[in-house]
Amino acid sequence: MRLILRKSMLIYLKAGGQLRDLLRPDMDCYTKQIEVPEGLTIRGIVNTLGIKPELIAFVSTNGNIKRLDYIPGDGEEITLHPPVSGG
Repeated sequence: MRLILRKSMLIYLKAGGQLRDLLRPDMDCYTKQIEVPEGLTIRGIVNTLGIKPELIAFVSTNGNIKRLDYIPGDGEEITLHPPVSGG
């Protein structure tokens, strides 16, 4: 049997409101640093954190809106947006 090792990378997830409570930030009050295998989608990442993907309307990175099937790169900062937010 051959063992296949996947490289890992660091990403930074940000969220506010209810998503922030579920994310449990560790860097500041909005940001969590996590190590994930390369090639994992945002959907896969939030699943591993115990966050239901249906609580996320979309994600953004570098000012661009992305879907949950987006695969982030090493060191990328990703913001999770809930379906509804108000002020």
